[in-house]
Amino acid sequence: MISVMIAFVTFVVLAAVVALAVSWGLTRIIEARNPPRGRFVTVDGVRLHVVDLPSQDRDRDAPTALLLHGANLCLDDMRMALGGVLSKRMRVIIPDRPGQGFSEPGPGPVASAEYQVKLLRGLVRQLGAGPLVVVGHSFGGLIALRYALDDPDAVAGLLLINPTTHPRPKGLPWFQRLAGLLIGPLATFTLLLPLSLAMLPRLTQRMFRPEPAPPDYAARSRLTLGLTPRRFSASLREYSELRDQLIGLVPRYGGIATPTVIVAGDADPVVPPKIHAEALAAAMPQAQLVHLAGAGHMAHHAHATAIGYEILRLALRRSEPVDSEKECPDQ
Repeated sequence: MISVMIAFVTFVVLAAVVALAVSWGLTRIIEARNPPRGRFVTVDGVRLHVVDLPSQDRDRDAPTALLLHGANLCLDDMRMALGGVLSKRMRVIIPDRPGQGFSEPGPGPVASAEYQVKLLRGLVRQLGAGPLVVVGHSFGGLIALRYALDDPDAVAGLLLINPTTHPRPKGLPWFQRLAGLLIGPLATFTLLLPLSLAMLPRLTQRMFRPEPAPPDYAARSRLTLGLTPRRFSASLREYSELRDQLIGLVPRYGGIATPTVIVAGDADPVVPPKIHAEALAAAMPQAQLVHLAGAGHMAHHAHATAIGYEILRLALRRSEPVDSEKECPDQ
């Protein structure tokens, strides 16, 4: 019996070592195929990766758009959806959030929205940008809200796309709690990456449901970077502390005076609008809630033109929609 147990433990250890080596090798391949495309800026000793797109417009007084991506993603997601169209009228800054893409997590805690905003504010200062229209998608929406709370004078407008804003009334679903227990450091650094790569088309489809994903999304967004162990581990830390952060921030939303537009995909199954976007709109009566019928969680791709209208309206300080013929960016 003891010999059987020793053999079993030996097998498990060897399998883990092999899986760790495979994951390490796949990570090196993914990073080699997806090198950094922006520049590096060091803030408080933390190296951040950012793309800075100059405005094609001669009006240099327009605010700068700061685009903040969601969890498990990198800056390329926001760049491919909104970066190019917005840079026709505005300067656009798109960072890899701390711990994601090619930005270091720093000493942390990287799960803290306050900590991420501290680094992002330092980045913006070094780039000499401002005032800002801060655009946040999903978890990036929470970071955008925290930015407006921590530095309201720097934020001329907020545009939140399916933002994560409120704790679920009953906590996380059972399968997410179970995943949190099972997907620990061992799984993250061994099995997660090869299994995720095998299911990449299905994972992409689930991100965009019920709308179809762009056919080249995984490649153009460099989605696989977010599945590598270091980056996925940072995302797990964000998830683990999310509920407590939201509970602490909810009472503060009503104090945000920044002009705000909340874009809600009516069919978003990931961040349901009734729990998040609509609840935020109720807490911020001065904010405008824009519903996108049939839109899912990744609404900034299929509905980039509609969202571009709202960003430009905030930037140009208009109370009415911008002229679609003259002022709205084309895709």
